[in-house]
Amino acid sequence: MLPRLIICGLEHSGTTLVSELFRQVPGLDSGFECGVLLNATPSEFLGDAVFAKQMLKGWGLTQPDLDMICAAPDFAGFYATLMHRAQGLKPGTTSIFDKTPRYLWKLDEVMQRSSAPVFITQKDPRAMVASDFRRAGDVAFDPWYEAYLPRKHPYVTACYDQFLRHRADPRVCAVPLEDMVFATRATLERMFAHVQTEFDLKYAFFGQARFNNVKARAPSAEVVFQYLQDLPPKALTRIERDFADCSLWFYR
Repeated sequence: MLPRLIICGLEHSGTTLVSELFRQVPGLDSGFECGVLLNATPSEFLGDAVFAKQMLKGWGLTQPDLDMICAAPDFAGFYATLMHRAQGLKPGTTSIFDKTPRYLWKLDEVMQRSSAPVFITQKDPRAMVASDFRRAGDVAFDPWYEAYLPRKHPYVTACYDQFLRHRADPRVCAVPLEDMVFATRATLERMFAHVQTEFDLKYAFFGQARFNNVKARAPSAEVVFQYLQDLPPKALTRIERDFADCSLWFYR
């Protein structure tokens, strides 16, 4: 079996929120992140020091479990074994999905390795920078940004190029985080229709989020637009200039 759907997008752009929404569907579940489709084969994935290691906790696996899963001859076998070995899935799980933000970076290859429908989450680059700045701790913005921009910009523009290449593909559903706030029902109905699943309003209000990096129990304008309070106008203007080549991701 292959995953029922794939969720990708820039880190902290709503991928975990989208995964929590789909986790409300009976029989459908996932661990935190996977990452196997960044590799040519499941066995190659076993050598990934980041994604493979974090799957142990994120999916409820032991190292022998992961060794067995990665011994599968193809990705269909990988996911089938994963579903049966993962202890972190809810009872009654009959299909799984793969939420890995980094897939956007190599979406050409990911879509060749799986035929599953894909979701690309996106949010305003100003919100992206503000989110990264908050995670940097108690530092001054200007020196932090000077060091941050040369590292971040190439990665973001590479992801944006993949977004442009695939956003019109019928297998892909692009999901602006802002639309989930201001057009919640229409956006969620579009998302669930993309995977041929009937939308139920109760899916939009998950009780206890499984992972604590989800800040609200439903799409929240306060979270999405926190950058307007966190950064001064001068910084916001600079971000608009520096990330102008990602114009479609700016919310106007």
